Amino acid sequence: MLPKVTILRHAEKQLGDQPPFSVGPDGIRDPESLSVRGWQRAGALVGLFVPRPEAATAPSLPTPTHLFASRVGETASKSRRPRQTLEPLSERLGIDIDGRFLKAQVDELVAAIRTTEGVAVVAWEHKMIPLIGTLLAGDLATNPSVWPDNRYDLLWMFEPDESGTGYRFRQVPQMLLAGDRAQTI
Repeated sequence: MLPKVTILRHAEKQLGDQPPFSVGPDGIRDPESLSVRGWQRAGALVGLFVPRPEAATAPSLPTPTHLFASRVGETASKSRRPRQTLEPLSERLGIDIDGRFLKAQVDELVAAIRTTEGVAVVAWEHKMIPLIGTLLAGDLATNPSVWPDNRYDLLWMFEPDESGTGYRFRQVPQMLLAGDRAQTI
């Protein structure tokens, strides 16, 4: 059986050379890290995926069993944002983030996802997400071909279809922070 897969763009970053600036976990300015709003989103994502013991209802999405984020490379992307986006979820679940693949190694990423069992959550650079979705689902018409530059507030869900050999695609607005939009792309 194919795993359930949720793909999300890394959380917010600094835009240009003006505030709000991106900062590392230590609060020191770092353009390769999340902005303060990005850190807020990363923390808020936990509530979408993890049940709280005192909550009467389950989380709105399946709880992950595997987490994937692109690796920081010397000659490739230096962005720490995909990993930072998943760190609060990783810490809450006690699951390590699989960071073996550089952001351009999407073929290898998809092959690794397909060998997992359960529920995989992937945080990646937005320009690569449509390709990951196409490689995963095998159908260009299933998901949008472009992830807009200004959207950080969506999840792409790939759920096994009835045959168990393909995927159904849907978009889920996160609706976690003020200003998040309910529209899909």
